[in-house]
Amino acid sequence: MTKIFNGFNVDSLPGDQFQKTVLLIAPPVYDTQYWSQWSQPYGLLRIAALLKKHHYKRLDLFDFMEVHEGNRIHQHRINTGESYAEREELSRPIQPHRITKPGDPDTLELFRYHFGKTWQEFDAWLDEKEFTPNRPPDEIWVSAVMTYWWESVRDLIARLRSRFGPKPLIILGGIYPTLVPHHAAEFTQPDIVVAGEVAEANDLWTDLSLYETPPNYAIITPSRGCPYNCAYCAQRAINEGRIKVHFRSVDDIYAEMRDKYERFGIQDFAFYADFLLWDFEDNLLPLLERIAATKDAIFRIYAPEGLDVRFLSQSQRLVDALKAAHLQKVYLPCESIDDEYVRKLNRKHVKLQHFVDAARMCEKAGFRLRNLEVNAFLLYGLPEESVDRVVKSILFVSEIVGSIIPMLFTPVPSTGIYQQYLPYIQSRGWDRDLHMLNGKLFPFLEMNEGSVADYIDLQRLMFALNTHYRSHSFQVFGETNVSASFRENMRNGFEAFINEYKQVA
Repeated sequence: MTKIFNGFNVDSLPGDQFQKTVLLIAPPVYDTQYWSQWSQPYGLLRIAALLKKHHYKRLDLFDFMEVHEGNRIHQHRINTGESYAEREELSRPIQPHRITKPGDPDTLELFRYHFGKTWQEFDAWLDEKEFTPNRPPDEIWVSAVMTYWWESVRDLIARLRSRFGPKPLIILGGIYPTLVPHHAAEFTQPDIVVAGEVAEANDLWTDLSLYETPPNYAIITPSRGCPYNCAYCAQRAINEGRIKVHFRSVDDIYAEMRDKYERFGIQDFAFYADFLLWDFEDNLLPLLERIAATKDAIFRIYAPEGLDVRFLSQSQRLVDALKAAHLQKVYLPCESIDDEYVRKLNRKHVKLQHFVDAARMCEKAGFRLRNLEVNAFLLYGLPEESVDRVVKSILFVSEIVGSIIPMLFTPVPSTGIYQQYLPYIQSRGWDRDLHMLNGKLFPFLEMNEGSVADYIDLQRLMFALNTHYRSHSFQVFGETNVSASFRENMRNGFEAFINEYKQVA
């Protein structure tokens, strides 16, 4: 019987910590696409640090998603809806997931993949480490991230039970069990579901020593929490309802970076925080200045989750400090160019002008526009959106920064949008089949005006505008004669000329 814990404490577990052996596992991913960069299981690596602090006898890590130089990760096709808890062979032929819309003749076929090391590699590793049915680990800690990746967690835990039986205590933690603990308990069946944070581990440094080959980057979490409650974001549930942002000290963060550089040679650091720029004058800014002043090493920093445009646009000093501290790329969120629509997403603190000002300030600081150094996150696939609003947003952000990162919307359990459309979700059984809420599968296609072909064309438009030649993307609203001719031909009746020949053909 699975137990669900809030406010979990390691000392509540049975047994002598000095004699315990522990296996920590980051599961594979089942998805149609996967971006392997910055995918380190930093929550699990902090748990490892915590267990060492409690003097556990032995810790071993198996990270299915571990990558090395080139960030290449194994992938092979799998069938949608098929469990690999026991089987090794796939049902043949492998079938794609088919996305359709009632009354729409088009179909989008997407193959699903197992991303990460294979089950066979995992079994061989367990044999090598001499984890056998007669010598199982005392505890197995499993981390789970996206709610729509739950199936690989189910298969992993089932395979562990099949190999080891009931003896090891299997503990599941992470974002997925925090947001839907009862789903995790029912469908993945660990012994313990940790719903929420393990507070004692929050400020610990990630333990990278468990990797046989040291990684070439590290993830830094300088703070937790966010004062806002955007309709699509689950941070409030993940942070147990807290509004106040908790900060680590600048000294502690910098010391962690120094330690990882000196022990592992790491110079690339990705900052993950719910709101990285909150109270930046007392927290992030002094850290950036400390990094920039470092003489014996060059640290390269990244902010993969993006920088809030309102706060970024408040301070040229902040933007200059990011550049001086070797921020490699800037990601600016722009959910839509319609401020009223953005307010409906409960992002009342952000306006389109903040996005424009932030982009200009980045350029002033030395980041190059239209060159992949400054990028715009564009959210689409939201319920009841209009195609025209998305197209206008695409054209706008392309004009301002020159590089668009398409972000397909996923309704995340516990968020405002998820709750608002829960009847729609439940009517399709997707509150159980959480993998169907993956944004790449267009879960709100039926209630949106866009067809399957429209959403494919939205992606084509973004990728076309992103295309670079001689380090620059084409500027539709630029000042060259070509740009002016392009715009003129979009409005002067040239379409009728083209259609004459299309009809003849």
